[in-house]
Amino acid sequence: MTVHFRQLFRRFGIKVAVLTNGLLLRPALLRLCALLAATALTLVASGLWGPQLSQLDELSASLSWRMADPEATERRVVVVDIDEKSIQAIGTWPWPRARQAELLEKLDQAGVGLKILDIVFEGPNQDDARLSRALASPAPAVLAQLFSLSPELPVHSGRLAGALPFAACPSATELAYGYMAADAGLAPAFAGHITPWVDPDGAIRQVPALICHDGKTYASLVIAGVMAASGAEPRLRPGASLLDPPWWLDLDGLRLPLDRAGYLRVSYQMPRAGFVSISAADVLQGRAPTDLLQGAWVLVGATAFGARDAVPTPQGRAVSGVEVHAQLLSAMLDERTPYAPQGAPLWPWLAGGLSALLLLVVLRLAPRGPAIVLPAVAAANVLALFALSTFLLLDQHLWLGWVNAGLFTGFAATFLGAGEFARVRRERERLYRHLASYLPEPVAREVAIQEPCAQVRATRREATVLYADLRNFSAYCAGRPPEETAMVLHLFFTTASRIVEEYGGVVEQMVGDSVLAVWNGSAPCADHGAHALDAAAALWQACAPQLPRIASRQVPPLDLGIGVETGSVLIGSFGPLARRTHAVLGEAVTVATRLQALTGELAQPILIGAAVAAVCAERGRTHCIGNFLLTGLTAPRMVYALPVKYAPGHLRLVFEMEAEQRAAG
Repeated sequence: MTVHFRQLFRRFGIKVAVLTNGLLLRPALLRLCALLAATALTLVASGLWGPQLSQLDELSASLSWRMADPEATERRVVVVDIDEKSIQAIGTWPWPRARQAELLEKLDQAGVGLKILDIVFEGPNQDDARLSRALASPAPAVLAQLFSLSPELPVHSGRLAGALPFAACPSATELAYGYMAADAGLAPAFAGHITPWVDPDGAIRQVPALICHDGKTYASLVIAGVMAASGAEPRLRPGASLLDPPWWLDLDGLRLPLDRAGYLRVSYQMPRAGFVSISAADVLQGRAPTDLLQGAWVLVGATAFGARDAVPTPQGRAVSGVEVHAQLLSAMLDERTPYAPQGAPLWPWLAGGLSALLLLVVLRLAPRGPAIVLPAVAAANVLALFALSTFLLLDQHLWLGWVNAGLFTGFAATFLGAGEFARVRRERERLYRHLASYLPEPVAREVAIQEPCAQVRATRREATVLYADLRNFSAYCAGRPPEETAMVLHLFFTTASRIVEEYGGVVEQMVGDSVLAVWNGSAPCADHGAHALDAAAALWQACAPQLPRIASRQVPPLDLGIGVETGSVLIGSFGPLARRTHAVLGEAVTVATRLQALTGELAQPILIGAAVAAVCAERGRTHCIGNFLLTGLTAPRMVYALPVKYAPGHLRLVFEMEAEQRAAG
């Protein structure tokens, strides 16, 4: 069983390696797979950590609100604040209802257009009659009532008021299980709920626009205030396009965008300092500026420390609840309530597609250094997504998250960068292998890590040079098919390279029908003379039987000649920057070449020079042939032969060739 699993894993690993290698050879397919992997990982992250990612979008929107115009002002909505100054002047909160009725009367005397009270008058009180008269004064007043959205708190206190004229609760409503409302003795004409929706971090960013209880629909405090001031009849209709919200709440020309659950998103675009706030004590004591209150819509609420009406918002960790209603009312009047359009789910795909396109364009225009370029472009792209979402939120009042698109951009840049790194590395490895097939491996390794140079880059070494050449190859090629001559050369070069490497040498050049190998040149080699002689003998014994027999008496037979010499050589690259060549220069190269040319005349397959013969003289492997003046040299030199043993097959070939030559003679 263990062996079976090992075989399966081995086969799987082979298939993965083959698939990976195929991808690395196809850049377009590799990049497509990288983008698909980034998409899949983004979908997985959205499924596993969707609420956390949505919360990041909310927190980033909080940062966007802080980029709004800090000089903006709101004069239509005035906050009458029961602040610390009012507590010190009037007394601790809650005040007697007679005092609160007096506050409303003072506001009526100042000529306000609407009174919205962020106060729940729970239970009966002896001053309810006066308070009812103050509520029924010429300026309409809206009382607050609070709903419980949890089935665990089915509290029923007071009597609900302000039900909307809907036959049944529409689908865009939040279901309530309990409530706290004003006592029946107050009998308010208008009432709205102040039920918040608290995000996981405790901040208030949304408010239920409509709440359903016992089959009746109740509006939020600010919506009820608009209805009280304008006498509008609410109408709920669905959005008609992808840029519309799921629901529109029409109030006789004033449109409020609601999400699918019927929630209003709070706009915090107006800075806190932009609202006019008047202390309730100043109103009661007649010191309030009447020009600010004349015709204004007044929100009455408590911000004093003991009022317990502080909530966290994007504008601060302890903001009075009345400020949330002020933000809602100001945005409603300007029709700048933010909302997520029905096409919002398509936004991450569109933004992610544009990000992927940008990354691909960058890869096309800047293929080098993807590990540096792609992260920088991805970071800039994420910042651009945040800037775009901020612009849409502040200018177009569209709430579109950017975290998912930014997450995809990060994943895409990571996978594309990793893929490009692997592909470039694969191409460099392949290029190095190709380079090493045309140059000696040590030379290829050195060339791969060095910058191009137009100067001579060479090293002098004491080395042994072997020069092997196929004699009569030009005559053999005459009249022979090119494919046949190519196979002869291929077999000769392959065999020669294998034998030279086995004996510690390096094939430096393969030119025409000859091979130039060096020991202790590009690669170090101890006792290089002896290794070169061993390689020469092995090379002749292996290659000579492979040479084809020529069935023609006019063409000399193919044979192999080898010359070997030891001396100082210069190994390196030469030539202009655009076209370099690797070469071995020195007297030892010249002598080895001339010795090879002499092998045919002396009928000796391997001739060696005096220097390498002196190194190996104690081994008794060579014998002296004589003193010869080699072509191109000025002084005669001693020439030595390296005896070799003929293989049986090669002996038969030699005897047959000699017999044919005698018969032809």
